[in-house]
Amino acid sequence: MKEQSENRRVRMTKRLMKDALMDLLERTELSGISVTALCEAADVNRSTFYNYYTSPSELLREIEQEVLDRIPAPAAPLDQQGEKSLLRTTEAFFDYVRENERVFRILFSESVNAGFSARMVDLLCAQMITGVEEADGFSARLMQLYIASGTVGMLLEWINAGFPVSSREIAKKMYYYSRKLTG
Repeated sequence: MKEQSENRRVRMTKRLMKDALMDLLERTELSGISVTALCEAADVNRSTFYNYYTSPSELLREIEQEVLDRIPAPAAPLDQQGEKSLLRTTEAFFDYVRENERVFRILFSESVNAGFSARMVDLLCAQMITGVEEADGFSARLMQLYIASGTVGMLLEWINAGFPVSSREIAKKMYYYSRKLTG
């Protein structure tokens, strides 16, 4: 029982630090956030922070990884899905982003850095944009990167515009543009 409560306590402490970092990132660039300011905002001791992390950047990377890990993964490779299934998978991705708007807005902001965008592109290439058929491997990789980067660009515009269309509509647009590219 003690181990379970300690695990719960650790999770709670980490959650407090993550929430504090996200709050600070809404007002301050990552480079301007000190461990002291973070600990004050989270109401934890510096030694507690250093038990788990070496810097606010390391804490941010953990937040980013959690967000990426929670992105709904397709049930099957996208190139093996029919149009309806592919649209449902893509819509679930956009729903997840919309439900976590604040987190995505912060992680994509210039005050954080470009690392999250690059990690998102890598994830999309690895998990979602597979089976691109081109004459050679290099051309296939370029097409994959082009589609993934375009998806991230559409995502940013959709977020910054205040979600002017539904997740379903943005998924349809993504599908349409990708199909135009891949023929």
